[in-house]
Amino acid sequence: MTDPLQRKPTHHPRTASRLFSGEAVIITPRENKVRMLNPVGSRIWELADGALTVDEIVATLVDEFDVDPAHAEQTTVDFLSMLEEKNLVTWDGEG
Repeated sequence: MTDPLQRKPTHHPRTASRLFSGEAVIITPRENKVRMLNPVGSRIWELADGALTVDEIVATLVDEFDVDPAHAEQTTVDFLSMLEEKNLVTWDGEG
């Protein structure tokens, strides 16, 4: 099984998003839902472009937000899991 920190999250193809004043707005047309993310969630969303691993996203958050690495890792993993449950992200080309 692949190390979860080495997986690369990417936006689900059925979502659309925009950044407004540093906060992401995610639209899922099929469900007719709009979700707004806080600044940290928005940054994770922005970094979840399919090019970076979860570990690389965590390292970026640690640098940018000056947070404890263990806390950043747990928060990022939990947040991405929630996005996956809501079909907002896929992993490594899945989708």
